[in-house]
Amino acid sequence: MNATVASSPPAKITLLQKIGWILSLAIPVLILLTAGGEGITRSMVLFLALTAWAVICWATEILPAPMVGIILPILYFSAKIAPAPIALAKPFATVIPWAVIGALMIGVMAQKTGLAKRIVLKCMVMTGSTYPGLFFAMFLSGLILTPLVPSATAKCAIMLALGVGACDALNLEKGTREATAVVFASFLAVCGPRFGILTASLENLTVTRLMSSVTGSSIGYADFAAQNFIPAIAYSALSMCLALLMVRGKGKLNKEVLLQQYHDMGPITRDELIAGFLAVFAVVLAATSKYHGLPGMHLFVAVGALAFIPKINILDQKAFGSVSFPMVFFVAGSLSIGFVAGHVGVGKWLSAQMLPLAQSMNSVFGLSTLSYAFGAVLNFILTPLAAQALMTVPLSELAVSMHIQPHAVIYSFLYGTDQYLFAYEFALLLLFCSTGHLRLKHVMSLLAVRMVLTPAFLGLIAIPYWSLVGII
Repeated sequence: MNATVASSPPAKITLLQKIGWILSLAIPVLILLTAGGEGITRSMVLFLALTAWAVICWATEILPAPMVGIILPILYFSAKIAPAPIALAKPFATVIPWAVIGALMIGVMAQKTGLAKRIVLKCMVMTGSTYPGLFFAMFLSGLILTPLVPSATAKCAIMLALGVGACDALNLEKGTREATAVVFASFLAVCGPRFGILTASLENLTVTRLMSSVTGSSIGYADFAAQNFIPAIAYSALSMCLALLMVRGKGKLNKEVLLQQYHDMGPITRDELIAGFLAVFAVVLAATSKYHGLPGMHLFVAVGALAFIPKINILDQKAFGSVSFPMVFFVAGSLSIGFVAGHVGVGKWLSAQMLPLAQSMNSVFGLSTLSYAFGAVLNFILTPLAAQALMTVPLSELAVSMHIQPHAVIYSFLYGTDQYLFAYEFALLLLFCSTGHLRLKHVMSLLAVRMVLTPAFLGLIAIPYWSLVGII
């Protein structure tokens, strides 16, 4: 008897994806036919066309992001824009892909053992029964999770679950200003501090590596933390204050359900203690690499492997399979944009075009503000990582040509790419909007205020601090 296997119907193509397929063909062809001008070579035109194809694919999700990351370097090489050592090998010759693998494994440890959830719940029950107390607990949880769970997606999954749980426990209806404020605060708690720790986001790893390709000096874990942890805390705290504006005048909170969830977890387990020790050990190993001489960031992977050792055994084959390895190819593809842009001269060309405007700024603050504005504008049309991969090298070369250390300029650009008004601009914001608790219409005005006020944060807090630590 023949068995008939019912095939599932093909997934419905959304209007955005239909537009994406059209644009992914039309825009590159348009660039190939019309791009040109003084100083623009054929290799630059091909680079811009292929990069536009990749960015459109990422923005409209017509292809899986890791698949685009795999194909893009191959296209650069096949089109003879860059040789294999630059287009294919150079991204994997950096520390970033290996650090990402290790970070993902540490994140799985913290999630699987329940350690991350325990930390967040403990912070929430220790604070007072008011909205400021709840938001401070989320802020504190975000600071703790930043080095403990390097994966931004993993941190967001944890905080989203806790934010939604807090709304349910406090009987806040989906979409109300109060529910939006609570979930928005949980979003800010993990996204604000990520600029303070090198491994806390792919953006940090990307811009530091590309900036180093211009300056010739690398930035280690401890160096990055010394330069950015304090400004990131200030940025996160100021962002959380905006969320508090949404719940002014609101009364006490009933947090008995959250307290019950924490008690239901029982005493801290052996696996949680081991996961905490390994996470701290990995951070210390990376932070002290200049003293012991070992490649601390590469050894993130080795620390993750310790979780499989007999007698430790807090991870197994199933847990290893849950590690999102395809993200490594997405990262490598994004890095190849910056490396190939530098190879064909796009960076120097863009730098030359921006030089007259930048020279009119005539100060570190002026150039940093210009860099911030570039990041905020590009974020409307590019993913943050694509914008960083494309512009870090040109902005670094521009700063160097003006005899300015590029650190403040690039870090300001990083904050620029963290400005958004619409969910499509930032995938993690889309994740927080997915449950229906966070209504973007309630927070768009606050995000616009933050976008306008961030240059003041840069001028009054970040740039003076960067000057104090000697990178200006």
